[in-house]
Amino acid sequence: MSEVVTAMAADVLTRVQAEIDARLRGLRPVVAEYERLLDAAAALDAEARARPAARSKPVAEPKPSAKPKPLAKPKPPAKPKPRPAARAKSAATPTGPAEQAIVAALEHGSHTVGELGVVTGMSGSEIRDGARRLLKVGRIVRAKREGRAAYALSGAA
Repeated sequence: MSEVVTAMAADVLTRVQAEIDARLRGLRPVVAEYERLLDAAAALDAEARARPAARSKPVAEPKPSAKPKPLAKPKPPAKPKPRPAARAKSAATPTGPAEQAIVAALEHGSHTVGELGVVTGMSGSEIRDGARRLLKVGRIVRAKREGRAAYALSGAA
């Protein structure tokens, strides 16, 4: 019986030794990288300590010139640039992704700001800003649904 126990112990020890060896083989590159990082950090620290000493050299003061420089003439005021003509906003096409999402949601019927938030995944402020722009160009209108404020596509669109 002691021979069986001895054989089992030898098998366990052999298996544990093989697992340790495999683990060491896997960890050696990591340990080597760790040591390289420590060396690099030490080199950076040494360089950082050496730099302030290099900066502490006195800076030479500029020599005063014999002739004073003439004062620069003031520039004349800039002429106002003509503003480009305002582009007519198209009521047919939304201007940005927020507006496009709002219009797409309203194609299925009127929605409140909260419902638009659920449908589009946008925040209430994004929806209100987009709705304001769409109201301005006439793409959507304010509506009432079940006594609550809502938005709907305008009939002219």
